[in-house]
Amino acid sequence: MNLKSIFSRTISAVTASAMLITGFAIAPQDNPMESSAASAVIVDTTTEYQTIRGFGGINHPEWTGQDLTEAQRKTAFGNGDNQLGMSILRVFVNPDKNQWNKAVATAKYAQSQGATIFASPWEPPSNLAEKGTGGARGGKLHLPKSNYAAYAQHLNDFGTYMKNQGVELYSISVQNEPDYADEWTAWSSDETTDFLANYADKITSTRVMSPETFQYTNKDYYSKILNNSKAMANCDLFGTHFYGTQRSQMDFPALENCGKEIWMTEVYVPNSHADSNNIWSEAIQVSENIHNGLVVGNMSAYVWWYIRRSYSPMSEDGTISKRGYNMAHFSKWVRPGDIRIAATEQPSSGVLVSAYKNDNKQVTIVAINKGTEGYAQEFRIGSGEKIIDVDRWRTSANENIALTENLENDGSSFFAQLPASSVTTFVVSLEGSGTTPGSQPDENGYYYHDTFEKDTFEWAGRGAATVMTSGRTFYKGAEALLVQERTATWNGAAKPLNSKVFKPGETYSFSTLATYFDGGPSTKFFMKLQYTGADGETHYSTIAEGETIPGTWVQLANANYKIPEDAADMQIYVETEAGTENFYIEEAIGAVAGTKIEGPAAPVIPEPTEAPTNPPTQAPTNPPTQAPTNPPTQAPAEFMPGDVDLNGAINVYDLICMRKGVTSSFASNISAAAADVNADGQNNVADLVILQQYLLGKKVELKKAK
Repeated sequence: MNLKSIFSRTISAVTASAMLITGFAIAPQDNPMESSAASAVIVDTTTEYQTIRGFGGINHPEWTGQDLTEAQRKTAFGNGDNQLGMSILRVFVNPDKNQWNKAVATAKYAQSQGATIFASPWEPPSNLAEKGTGGARGGKLHLPKSNYAAYAQHLNDFGTYMKNQGVELYSISVQNEPDYADEWTAWSSDETTDFLANYADKITSTRVMSPETFQYTNKDYYSKILNNSKAMANCDLFGTHFYGTQRSQMDFPALENCGKEIWMTEVYVPNSHADSNNIWSEAIQVSENIHNGLVVGNMSAYVWWYIRRSYSPMSEDGTISKRGYNMAHFSKWVRPGDIRIAATEQPSSGVLVSAYKNDNKQVTIVAINKGTEGYAQEFRIGSGEKIIDVDRWRTSANENIALTENLENDGSSFFAQLPASSVTTFVVSLEGSGTTPGSQPDENGYYYHDTFEKDTFEWAGRGAATVMTSGRTFYKGAEALLVQERTATWNGAAKPLNSKVFKPGETYSFSTLATYFDGGPSTKFFMKLQYTGADGETHYSTIAEGETIPGTWVQLANANYKIPEDAADMQIYVETEAGTENFYIEEAIGAVAGTKIEGPAAPVIPEPTEAPTNPPTQAPTNPPTQAPTNPPTQAPAEFMPGDVDLNGAINVYDLICMRKGVTSSFASNISAAAADVNADGQNNVADLVILQQYLLGKKVELKKAK
């Protein structure tokens, strides 16, 4: 935990009330009350995603001039100490069948260690190819349609040859990088789809993989297969490469939901510079790229370009590199057949977490801290199983898979330090059966109850917004959720809804509280549902709305909200009608339909005529804590304590006028006297605190100076 968080929590109990007021004049990012603590990572073993086939690389002796040595094969495909635990080998389909034997030796060894072998062609036999038109799209070579049948036979023969040598290929792809073929064979997306639809059924010696595009951004190769029933029937799995592919481009729901696996079959990260594989600032990008492929892209396999190079998992001398140790955090413990399960992915800025389970009651958690600060992270098993044991392996600039056994746990959770710029793998042994978190309501009828006490409870920023727990203001407890860095009204806070708990077509009760400090005289908040409809488009539905004034909580509640029947990928979120000011939410609850959830009384929104003639337009950045140099020397006879703007009513505008008077000057001696609500002869922060408490409905007395 960083020092800022420790400091925040130490002073929060003492200064919370005062900060409610002085916070008006302090930008949130400068407020020492804002806590930067991370959310707990919640692991749910009952929510399953894709099956993992493994991690590996290619062996291509025709390209390097030499095969892997026996020792290097052991390092790559063994899973003991100082071994990488690779479980996938990619091999090259030489266009000359007389050289197919070069793929056999390493493939046989990898298979003996339980690895999966698949093959990729770069070129057809020379007698089948014609000269391409050149460039990335035109290619060095081209395969005319008249030779598609012969090419299918060529691929089938390779599978048969390998089988006769004792190697069972898992699959063979149509083409390596048809979209970037300056030095090999170019195919258009229409051509690869045609080949799959009308010729791939002739390949019977192994499964057929789609063409492997250079970039996953070239999704037309896959979309056309999806939209061609014959091509789809003949394509057993999809392969792609990740060169130039950003995290935001890795998600492809149509492909992820088609029922067939997607493999990432080639990349190097972040570059192929000579002797770069032990530069730690670059090496940690390997584990980040793997994480993004598995979590965002739902990939079942992750395959590096070449196993042994100076920029690869294994250096030319056969030793494991820093890039290799980053891959090993997945490859050694996330084994073939494991299933990715739900886990809080980003509990803190710069941190990425994923989780996987096997059939032996074990969960593997991989946590990557890319940030410059380390902190203590909580990991919690949210599905109800009991933790028996936790072992940890960690890699940093100064560590290589350093082991710490038997981390302390309380049976359902554990804390572990995530040092700055580090990768950590936890293997958690469990007992008992799991159930979906929140699938049963508690005694209050609540499926979830997010209090934001040192935890964001899976709420995350929407759009440009970010969230963090904060002690600046709260409705209950000592903290609320701050939503900041907004650049548009729709930028707010969002929380995913589990469809196993909140079922489409059924009715539920939802509530959350919202407030703000800096902005207009009033703001309208919305609580809405975002979901994907049956048409595949994103839809939005309003659950509740409410308007409030600065510093006053408003409840957004609907006791009988029906979730649309076609809703999928649901998330609940809070936004504002106008403005981009920071705001806070509290007491977020999802409950059984009809549940009345208690909250504050509806705020009284003043009419525009109640506003002071010249309200302050900007708060000073450093409010004084001392009284002004010229406090009122004599209180006028006729005024109401707290009515600082002297309009006959006490509301938020009086608080604004009081703040201006404390930090600068009052409009008159009468206003100053009305602001002295503790009647001590001074105007200072103590008066601000009392008036704020009064406006929030607290039982405080506004005293009249005598």
